[in-house]
Amino acid sequence: MKKTRFFCLLLLSLSVLFAGAQGTAADKVKRLQARMYKLYPGHDYELFISVTDSLKEAALAAGDERTFYKAWANQAQYSNNRQRRNRGLQIAKELLDYALKHYHKYGIYIGTHMAAYTLGQMGSFNEAREEFKKAVDYAHEFLPGESAASSLLELAKMEMYAYNKQQAMDYCEQAKREPNLNPLHRLNAYSIQCMSIAISLSLRDKEGSRDEFTHYYDLREEAKKAYGREDIYGPALTLWKTIIEGDYDKAEQLTEKFGAVKKMDYQRIIAYMRGDYHKAYSLLWRYERMADSIDRQRNAHLLTEMITSMNVGRLENEQRELRMRNQALQLENMASELEQHRLEEEALGLSLKNKEVELQNASVRQQNDSLEKYNKDLQISEYESKMAAHESAAQTRRVFVVMGSVIAALVIAALGFTAWRRAQHERRLRQINNQLSEANANLRLAYGQLEETTAQKERIESELRIARDIQMSMVPHEFPDRKGLKLYASMTPAKEVGGDLYHYLLLDDLLYFCVGDVSGKGVPASLFMAQTVRMFHVLAMQGMKPAEIANRMNADFSVNNEQGMFVTMFIGQADLRTGKLDFCNAGHNAPVLSDDEGGHFIEMEPNAPVGLWPELEYVGETIADIKGRPLFVYTDGLSEAENESQEQFGDEQLLGTLRSMRYHDARKVVETLAAKVEEHRNGAEPNDDLTMLCLEIDP
Repeated sequence: MKKTRFFCLLLLSLSVLFAGAQGTAADKVKRLQARMYKLYPGHDYELFISVTDSLKEAALAAGDERTFYKAWANQAQYSNNRQRRNRGLQIAKELLDYALKHYHKYGIYIGTHMAAYTLGQMGSFNEAREEFKKAVDYAHEFLPGESAASSLLELAKMEMYAYNKQQAMDYCEQAKREPNLNPLHRLNAYSIQCMSIAISLSLRDKEGSRDEFTHYYDLREEAKKAYGREDIYGPALTLWKTIIEGDYDKAEQLTEKFGAVKKMDYQRIIAYMRGDYHKAYSLLWRYERMADSIDRQRNAHLLTEMITSMNVGRLENEQRELRMRNQALQLENMASELEQHRLEEEALGLSLKNKEVELQNASVRQQNDSLEKYNKDLQISEYESKMAAHESAAQTRRVFVVMGSVIAALVIAALGFTAWRRAQHERRLRQINNQLSEANANLRLAYGQLEETTAQKERIESELRIARDIQMSMVPHEFPDRKGLKLYASMTPAKEVGGDLYHYLLLDDLLYFCVGDVSGKGVPASLFMAQTVRMFHVLAMQGMKPAEIANRMNADFSVNNEQGMFVTMFIGQADLRTGKLDFCNAGHNAPVLSDDEGGHFIEMEPNAPVGLWPELEYVGETIADIKGRPLFVYTDGLSEAENESQEQFGDEQLLGTLRSMRYHDARKVVETLAAKVEEHRNGAEPNDDLTMLCLEIDP
């Protein structure tokens, strides 16, 4: 009875300890999972990988297979989003190999899905489609209770962007029929269906397509209420609904929420729906050039990433091969030592055999001595016995001679064989040493090439820094110290060199100034910027009006402009005595002029950017008096500055900031807005150059 109670108490204690251990492991998984999602929006790649590795270990210890594979899949997703697509594909393959090895069905599904997603990010759309289909088929066959909606929605998005409307609609319908479908996937399915119909509507305007869009949009609104918030397609679908309803003015306002490329594409569609085909064609031409530029940058980045990965892999393989050769050499040395020990043991054995023979000879000699004594005693009486004894002794000596010869021959043969084997071994050692020397020479050559590549990269970076210094020196950094005039400007390139510009020239009581934004980025844009600043300065020195300056610059830049580069500009001429402002806007953002409410955007002729068509005639305008009313001019790097969520700074925030400051000081206006933009980015990389100019003439 006592033994039974003891075992019961022991089992109860073990159960409590096991439950406590399980609870501790589950708590650790929750803590690491929360930290993983907190780090996901950031850019500390090594820290994120370290935390997710710890989460994988904790999930395995807790027996949580789904969290284990989700953490692993998030590593691949994070690598893709941080421009490390080759690393993302490698992680997805490692995940899939592990799942196949341990036959974890959920791991096989999510590994196939992540490999397909990474291939799509790298531009391998056909391979991505096949892998997504494999993931769906596997989930349907082996995971009957698991939803494959994420893979089906990725297939639907690929067909949507390929203008395969019906195929995209079918994939969305399949996704909505998946088991255990979550509200977000249902909302995404209706959103993709609406987008597919809208894209089709922009190509062929049919009343039936409008009704179909309205039907699915109403269903999407119900799904959005069930989910509780908007998805990533919401802003685009709101714009599409406005276009389809024919409210084109409101649609034009909604395009301001999008980036430059998307904004231009939607404005093209609005112009097409309005019947303004000339504007639609012009916007389409500019959109395709901008999209091509982005595609070329993306392809160049993918090629650089692939070449870097190949070089790293090649060096790792060479180092691995060198380590294997060193290990092989060590094994050869060990084999040689073992062979030497074996030969020494054989020689020792032969030596022992020789000792035995010598002992036998000594024994025989003793026997011979005894026989000789015995024969001497019998010499007189037994002569025949003596002769027989002599004969026997002679025969015995012959036997011993033969045996000694054989033994000597064996010893000589063993020594010869040992010498031959040692020569063979030395020859092999020399060959291995030569191979090792050659490998070391190749490794030194590889290191030399790597040093040369590093030096070239540093030289290019140095030249870009010099180019940046030269470019920054072309815009003025000192501003006129004149009573009644406040003027300040700044330019911040997004990369080493940029395409924004500003300039001013003070001729007696006339102040010429301009702000511009060259199409494109990098070195070509900086060269075009330099030419623009130089020509503006020359034409302003001649006392021309802003519209005439724009006409002269457009006529010059449009000739032999094979690269299709252009510049948007705001050109102004302010009379410091009267406050009169003559200006010409060439496709640039509308400046902000102070008023009783704090400021408003100037309504003006948009004109076209400088450098597109030589026959254009630019229209100039006049404001009678701007004294006491500060003027703020900027580039779209201010209003379109984006944070990590791709939310833009926007015109409303610009006006709100200016109204809150009341334009107390030109320099303070520029510096405050620069700080506001940096705060809005919140660590995100700048997506465009940023240039600002503030001008105020005292009354």
